[in-house]
Amino acid sequence: MKEKDNFEMTINFKRVIMGRRNTRTKRAIKLIRNIIQRHFGAEKVIIDPILAKSITYNGKDRIVRKVRVAVKKIGEKTYLVRLALKSE
Repeated sequence: MKEKDNFEMTINFKRVIMGRRNTRTKRAIKLIRNIIQRHFGAEKVIIDPILAKSITYNGKDRIVRKVRVAVKKIGEKTYLVRLALKSE
């Protein structure tokens, strides 16, 4: 199987939104980390601060429903997760 060095994926936060309001941002970050570890077999996942800021709006209890992320391998079993921007 070919290594996944650069990859884009959409993460749905439906499970996160259904829970308590005051911990949604924390659970969304944890969900991103768990999905990347499960799909890529990563031991260390680095989340870009811009991605963390773009998940929330109007405080820590309101989050977006979906986010498109770009995953890049930067070391052995180390991945960087960034916000995927549309290029026009």
